This record gives sequence, structure tokens and C-alpha cells, in this order.
Amino acid sequence: PNTGGYIHAGDSMVFLSVLVLGWRYGAAAAGLGSALADIISGYAQWAPATLVIKTLMAVLMGLAIEKAMKSKRNTTLVAMAIACVWLVFNFLTVIIVKQTASVDPSVFTSDTVSVGQVPALVSNMEAQMMVVSLIIPLLLVAIAVYIRKKHKIVSPIYHILGITLAGFWMVFGYFVAGGVMYGNFAVSALSIPLNVLQFCVGFFLAELIWAGIGKFVKQSL
Repeated sequence: PNTGGYIHAGDSMVFLSVLVLGWRYGAAAAGLGSALADIISGYAQWAPATLVIKTLMAVLMGLAIEKAMKSKRNTTLVAMAIACVWLVFNFLTVIIVKQTASVDPSVFTSDTVSVGQVPALVSNMEAQMMVVSLIIPLLLVAIAVYIRKKHKIVSPIYHILGITLAGFWMVFGYFVAGGVMYGNFAVSALSIPLNVLQFCVGFFLAELIWAGIGKFVKQSL
């Protein structure tokens, strides 16, 4: 709500587009489809940013999967790079929010948040970022384990890495887009935890559908 955006399950289709079509065709489907969703849903102001962000989501996911599939060493390097970049981004966004709150807390006020409530809002956001950083790897692995036990389909580690990279790019992309559109990166940062939740839900749905496709293909053969 702080940036006028909305939460949806469309990321599952972005991820699935790459898994089904490959990243080249998947990027076209992801970018155009997501931009059209913004336009149709009444968020046309986000469509240009969405076109770029979702297209690159698919590209990054596909390239990460290709890179990680080549060797275990590449898998380790991709995982370490993703973790390091996310930790730095997390650290910097928290600093931006804290500094803005100390200089001009009024930017965080709304009909439901007064100036006196801003310190609690910032503290809550910082806690959410910390929890998100710790839980994401565990959550993604838990989803993969659930799908393996429930549907007997193994989610390769490179799927998890590719989707994680794509999801983090989405979070970063909308952080930058929101900061530019509204002229305040601190306010845009408040949407990060929900955007992370969105991509985790997208991962879960995409892997479930992918598992269903795999079952269907096996039965057909």
C-alpha cells in the first residue's frame, strides 16, 4: 500500500514460462503478459517498469539455471553471489529507511500512521527484513521438500537458485521503480517484505504446476 502496488500470483507464470518455454521465449511471455496485467488491472503507470523487470526476471532465471547446471562449482558460486548481493541490499535499504525517518518522519505518515508511530513502523520494517533474510532459504528448501514428498517430483537446486535470483531482482527492480515514481526510496523500501512474500508464493505455485505437468507427461508416455 505504501507504493500503490498490489500483491498477486503472477510471478508463478513468470517462473513457469521459463521452465516450459526456455528463457528467451519465456522472457517475452513474462514481460508482455505482466505489463498487460498492470494495464488491465488499472495500474498502467507501473506497466513500463513491469515490462523491464519481469522480462529481466525471466532472463536472469534462465541464465542462472544454465550456469548452475554446468557444474557443482558454478552452483556454489551462484548461490554465494545471490546471498551476498541480497545481504548488501538488505543492509543498505534499512539504512535508507532509518536515515529518512530521522530526518523527515512525515514521509511515512498516512491516514493510519501518525508521526509518533513512525519509529515503530521503521523498527517493524527492519525486523521484517531480518526475518525475510533468514527464512527465505529455509522456506524455499521446505517448499522443494514438500513437493518432492507430495508429488514425487524433485525440484533441482538450480531451479531454486534461478527462481531466487529472479525473485530478488524483482524486489530490487520494484524498489527502484517505486523510488523513482514517488520520489522517495525509503517509502518504496517498505514494500520489500511483501514483494518477497509474493515471489515465494510464486515459486510454490510454479513448482506445483511444473510437478503436475511432469506427471501428465509421464502418464501420457
